[in-house]
Amino acid sequence: MNTPTLGIVVGAALGLLDGLSAWFSPEARPMMLTIVLGSTIKGVLTGLAAGLVARWRRSLALGIAVGVAVGFVLSTLAAAGQPDHYWAIVLPGMLVGAVAGIATNRMRAATLVAVALCVLPGVLSAAGQQPSGGPEPLAVLDPLIGQWRGTSEGRPGNGTVEREYMRILGSRFVHAKNRSVYPPQERNPKGEQHEDLGIFSVDRSRKRIVFRQFHVEGFVNQYVQESASADGTLVLVTESIENIPAGWRARETYRFVGPDEFEEVFELSEPGKPFELYSRAKLKRVK
Repeated sequence: MNTPTLGIVVGAALGLLDGLSAWFSPEARPMMLTIVLGSTIKGVLTGLAAGLVARWRRSLALGIAVGVAVGFVLSTLAAAGQPDHYWAIVLPGMLVGAVAGIATNRMRAATLVAVALCVLPGVLSAAGQQPSGGPEPLAVLDPLIGQWRGTSEGRPGNGTVEREYMRILGSRFVHAKNRSVYPPQERNPKGEQHEDLGIFSVDRSRKRIVFRQFHVEGFVNQYVQESASADGTLVLVTESIENIPAGWRARETYRFVGPDEFEEVFELSEPGKPFELYSRAKLKRVK
């Protein structure tokens, strides 16, 4: 096997391993295919560069240096716009280049396998760890990611609900889409179709989740996280509501019954009065 081909094979294998390691970061899972493809392509290009250099000049030091440099450049480009994950992307890319540089300079196969299997997983694990400040705040929403269907009951009557939650913009935000349909019934003679869109984000100064929700009726609710418990309950309370008389408040409570089921309780409070139930939705995962 000539050195460029060997470099491509080694780079592709290690790039694939690097990409698959993203599974250990829950926020990256919705983008696994893109991450794995991108990481594999980076590995192929890095290995090819190391192989071409090795064919031109037999030098272990030069091969490693070129592999590390190419891995650094390609990984830096891949990390553009993701400062929070910069080193988690760049360090494994540089290590892939170093191993490819070693391989293409005809190190013994056993040595190469030992380097790859013993060193790379440790670097991937260290690079992928969250900062010492604690887990990424939006991780509390990871159980919501996906598509859901269920039923709702309350003031509007009995209806059906469709939901979708997804990570967007480099996983820094969670996008929520809701559609609730209430057919004509005694409690709601005309029936009703409600839709709303929302964006969950993190206010780093307060270290709390903020949820901005836009309703088809024209209301805009801005919630702030009140609490999140270990048993799977998340509570958000409005700090402002647009297009409604002053003093009104709303509260959303999410209770995760299991990995594929959750309950959402929506409450409203008139000025100076306690919260009262408006609707209760029970949803199950469909995707």
